[in-house]
Amino acid sequence: MGDSVFLSFPFVGEEGRAGVNGARCSVPLQRENMPIIRIALAQINSTVGDFSGNTQKIVAQINQAKKKGVDMIAFPELSLTGYPPEDLLLKPHFIQDNQIALKKILPHCSGITAIIGFVDRTNRSGRSAAIHNAAAVIQNKKIALIYHKQHLPNYGVFDEARYFQAGTEANVFVLNDVTIGVNICEDIWVENGPMQTQVSGGGAELIINISASPYRTRVMDIREKLLSTRAKENRAIVAYVNLVG
Repeated sequence: MGDSVFLSFPFVGEEGRAGVNGARCSVPLQRENMPIIRIALAQINSTVGDFSGNTQKIVAQINQAKKKGVDMIAFPELSLTGYPPEDLLLKPHFIQDNQIALKKILPHCSGITAIIGFVDRTNRSGRSAAIHNAAAVIQNKKIALIYHKQHLPNYGVFDEARYFQAGTEANVFVLNDVTIGVNICEDIWVENGPMQTQVSGGGAELIINISASPYRTRVMDIREKLLSTRAKENRAIVAYVNLVG
């Protein structure tokens, strides 16, 4: 099922790191009297196409987090559908089932903010609907914000540009008087990418990056260095959660 890593911000000191497996955070200097937010990074093992099972795992982690007094829980990229869904994305009923599953999670999100990776569908004027690799921010049992992944990898094992439409907005939301930005996997690898827009344009102090990067030997050190670099460049806290399994 995976583990949740529980983090409380801010940390003491100039820069810190915490987490296990696919969960990491990088913490630069912060403003004085910054409110504390308790975050759970839920490293679940989603199964592609198993909406019932994936939903059960997500709800179980949400309930566990609420018992521990968590303010916000973040799930990995496409945690609702499983990763990578590949040609299942070409089936309209697959997209619809994923949206139905997301709605079933909403009633469980009272008293907690949840960030969940799913597939969003938008209508385009005069053209067929587009689908997006997306993150839903759920607050008070409602979807408060949806972020669409902007940088779609199309190399190696990745084939996202074939299926998804890239997002264009780097929006933010507020929790406990802290402005927060969400982005997805490849977005944080890009210098001057969505994170910079969320920080410089939206005033984000905390960035949540949800990811489904596959395992590779010796890549963990590279990821940690990247996250630390992005945190320093933008003087913002970065929390990262990756799919496991």
